[in-house]
Amino acid sequence: MAVYDTFISKDFKDLAEDEEIIGVIRDLTPGKSKYRGKYAKFVVSKDENKYPERLWIRLGRGQLIEKPCSMKILEEINIFPEGL
Repeated sequence: MAVYDTFISKDFKDLAEDEEIIGVIRDLTPGKSKYRGKYAKFVVSKDENKYPERLWIRLGRGQLIEKPCSMKILEEINIFPEGL
């Protein structure tokens, strides 16, 4: 199971579940890619077993929500033009 975290600017209780979100996720899985950030389209559930990846939510100042969520990455988005 891959593990990620992300920052949200709103209250955790207002986090939209099972809707597409576009944002930055950071890989926390041990290995060479640890802490690598990705810009992606994903769906989140507060049920930690619903989707295949684990997602830790951090609030604006970095406070960690104590219970993990689950997520499914739908698409990685390349925000840089080709050739760079």
